[in-house]
Amino acid sequence: MLGFYRNLPNILSLLRLFLSPLLFFIDKNLLPYLFSILAITDALDGFLARRFKRETQLGRILDPLADKVLLLTAMFVCTFELKNMPEILLFSLLARDVFILLGASVIYLKLKKVPKPSLWGKITTTVVALSVLLCMFLHSPFINLLLSSICLLFIVVSWMDYAVKGIKTFKNQTSF
Repeated sequence: MLGFYRNLPNILSLLRLFLSPLLFFIDKNLLPYLFSILAITDALDGFLARRFKRETQLGRILDPLADKVLLLTAMFVCTFELKNMPEILLFSLLARDVFILLGASVIYLKLKKVPKPSLWGKITTTVVALSVLLCMFLHSPFINLLLSSICLLFIVVSWMDYAVKGIKTFKNQTSF
């Protein structure tokens, strides 16, 4: 039983990863509630990992992957099923996340280290999650446009931040 508690942060990330696709299938009235529960596991797994010193290499990979799956799934539902978010927002987030995953993979393969999430990345995840949640509850075209514009700004800024950090990571290596 002790192993369960030791691995609770990774278990929460796995739950988020595997339960996120349920957003496609549940009743649309329940969407904000399931999304909220899954988003809370993001905050909780990070808190537990830091608080109880349970940060692992696996967790450094699972947590951001689960975040990406949750946010992209929720944004897809908001864009194509609820039709209250613009497609450009979904595609921008998808492009940024593919960029991040490819960049992190190259860094891991070349330098054998898992890159840490940036502050801008964490802020963007929070802003996107809150915007998606509000778009699930509210169906105001003006508010949805405002939230989408704010999200797009944060997506672009975090994308540039990851690009700069990736370039600096390689420049700081003496073998390159």
